[in-house]
Amino acid sequence: MNKILTYTKDGKANSLMMFAVYFVINLLFLTKYGIRQSVVPLNILIIAFAAVHFSMFFLRKNQLLEKKLNVKLVYLLTGLFTVVYIALCHILKDPYKMNIDRWQTLNFSLEHWTHGKYIYDTPNFMGNLSSYLPGQLLLALPSYLLGNVGYLQVMAFLLFSYTILLEFKSNLIRFTAILMLGISLSYIYEAVCKSDFIASFIFVAAFILFWHNKFKDNYFQKPVLLGISLGVLCLTRSVAIIPLIIFLMKPFLATDISRKIKTALAFLLTITVLLLTVFLPAKSFDFIIQYNPLTLQGQSNKFVMFLFLVSAVILSFNVKKISDVFYFSTSIVFLIMLSFVLEKYLVLGFGFQHNLFSTTYLASCLPFSIIAYCFSVRRELEKISIKIRLDNYT
Repeated sequence: MNKILTYTKDGKANSLMMFAVYFVINLLFLTKYGIRQSVVPLNILIIAFAAVHFSMFFLRKNQLLEKKLNVKLVYLLTGLFTVVYIALCHILKDPYKMNIDRWQTLNFSLEHWTHGKYIYDTPNFMGNLSSYLPGQLLLALPSYLLGNVGYLQVMAFLLFSYTILLEFKSNLIRFTAILMLGISLSYIYEAVCKSDFIASFIFVAAFILFWHNKFKDNYFQKPVLLGISLGVLCLTRSVAIIPLIIFLMKPFLATDISRKIKTALAFLLTITVLLLTVFLPAKSFDFIIQYNPLTLQGQSNKFVMFLFLVSAVILSFNVKKISDVFYFSTSIVFLIMLSFVLEKYLVLGFGFQHNLFSTTYLASCLPFSIIAYCFSVRRELEKISIKIRLDNYT
């Protein structure tokens, strides 16, 4: 197994695999929604889409671009996308007419939460109930206070860009990562709809990259802060626990007992406080059993989910470097969501064009695939740099 993992992680095919995940997610989105419009033929859209992305992939190691791109251009790209995403948050003047309920669900959930009301028994204008966990509500609170829940996507984009700038020193890689998220059709759709699904996983991916960068010698240098952060992130989306297990399970078992206790206590206390904020307003315990986020959130088959949790634990012991965390997270999260989507198709009979056959689920691994791809490109650029130095030496 170790030989297989080493080959797939470090082989030349790794960058292709991670880029393919990113490509497929956005291509599925383009196909699903592109067919619903008649302005531009779908085949033209697919050709243009493929041309842009193939160019991006084949230019990933271009030495001229590596030399010409500077940090000012990276900042300019980041600023440009920030302005674009702010504008996208205001593009829908009347979302009620488009039958888009994500923004309203998040908005009234935050309104109920901040006013001490129970949020899980209130239907939105389309009759759907809220399934937001309190960690996600906490992360979305600043955008709500600013008057537009769509700003959450802007904040997530800026956080992603910041951690990319922190980890990668090559401006070509920085530019590529920010461009990939910025032009992602799935993420653009999220911004227009003022959804928060992909943002949840961006927060997790950014946290992993940031924490590694700051505390790479020992992830448990600040156990209380780590426990609080994990408590919040684990209460965003249930699947968010998978990358965190892969990232921290092995180091947690290796750290001393004092740090274990401090981290666990801070984690449990954070979880308890956050859950109390959403459950205390409930009428009774039976009411909580009937209306709660874990029941209402779309979940994969419990046995399948258990297998993926076990896989995450096993993979955590095969992590040798930080890039492995993102490679494994991309693979597991993508497979979890793929199994959930296939389950909808096989059990409920929802076809690809059905509104409830949501390609958004697959986009949960988007930030992990982009970062994993960047690590593989950095490895390729380092090999090229070594080869050039050797050629010059000889």
